[in-house]
Amino acid sequence: MTSLTTTCPTCGNILDEAPGVVCANCEAPAKAPDRLWGAARGILVWLGSVGLIFGFQIAALIIYLIVKVRETGQIPKTFEIDWLVTVLSLGSTFPAHLLTLVLCWLVVTDSGKRPFFRTLGWSWHPQFKWVHAVGLAFLMLGVALLYERFLPHRETDMEKLLKMGTSIRLLVAALAVLTAPIVEEVVYRGVLYAGLERTFERRGFGNARWISIGVVTLLFAGVHGPQYWGSIAAISAILSLSLVLTILRAWTGSLLPCVATHFVYNGIQAVALLFATDKVLEGVSSQTAVVLINLISAL
Repeated sequence: MTSLTTTCPTCGNILDEAPGVVCANCEAPAKAPDRLWGAARGILVWLGSVGLIFGFQIAALIIYLIVKVRETGQIPKTFEIDWLVTVLSLGSTFPAHLLTLVLCWLVVTDSGKRPFFRTLGWSWHPQFKWVHAVGLAFLMLGVALLYERFLPHRETDMEKLLKMGTSIRLLVAALAVLTAPIVEEVVYRGVLYAGLERTFERRGFGNARWISIGVVTLLFAGVHGPQYWGSIAAISAILSLSLVLTILRAWTGSLLPCVATHFVYNGIQAVALLFATDKVLEGVSSQTAVVLINLISAL
C-alpha cells in the first residue's frame, strides 16, 4: 500500500488507477487521491492500544479490591495473585480489545469515509493462501521449540498463572483465538506498519520498508517482553514471530495473510491448552505448551 489511494465516492471501492477514471465496481467517477494516516497516527493508535490494556487492568484490580473489602471488611494488607484477580485481569482484555478495534476503525476509515478492510488490504496474495498460513504457523512453532531446547528458559509469571486451573486456560485460549489475531495484527501490521512506511517513504528514507519492519518488530516484542523477562527462549520466540509476520505484511502488501497465520499459530496451541491437564503442565516445559501467550496483549 502507498501513502495515496484513489477511492470511489459512491461505493468506497479502492481504485488502483489514476484519479478521474471510472470505478469498475459501480461505474461512478473516482475522486481525488485520499491521503491515508501516517506515522504519528499509527503510533498514537499503538499507544492507545497499550493504554487501554493497562487501563482495564487497573479497573479489574479495583473491582478485585472492592470484592475483597466486602468479603473481609478491610483493605488487604498484602496482594496475592489468586484465581479471582486472574479471571478479572484476563476478562478485562476483551473490552480493551474491542475498544482498540474501534480506535483502529476511526483512523483507518477516517470516521467512516473509507472502507475498513479494503483500506487495510484484506485480501490474499497470489503466492500466499490458507495452506501457506498453516505451513508458516507450524514452522514458527518449530522455531519456538528449538529456542526452548537450546536457549535459557525459566518459568515466567504468566506460565505460573496457567497452572491455576482449567478456567484460566479456557480464558487464555479464548483470547488467543477470538481477539488477539485480528486486534494485534490490525494494530501492529495494519495501522502502525502502514503509517510508518508511508511517512518514511514521503521523507525519502531509502530503506523505509525495512526501518518500518524493525520498529514494529521491536515495539511488539517490547510490549510483550516484560512478562517474559529472564526467559531468553520466550523473548526470542516473540521477536522471531513478530519479524516474520511483519515481513509477510511488507511482502504481500496485505494484512489477511498475517491474521490467518497468527490465528492458526494461536489456534494450534489453544487446542493443546484446552486438552492439557494440570499434571501435564506441571511436568512439561511450560513454553512447549503455551507459546501462544506471547501473542496476547501484555497483562
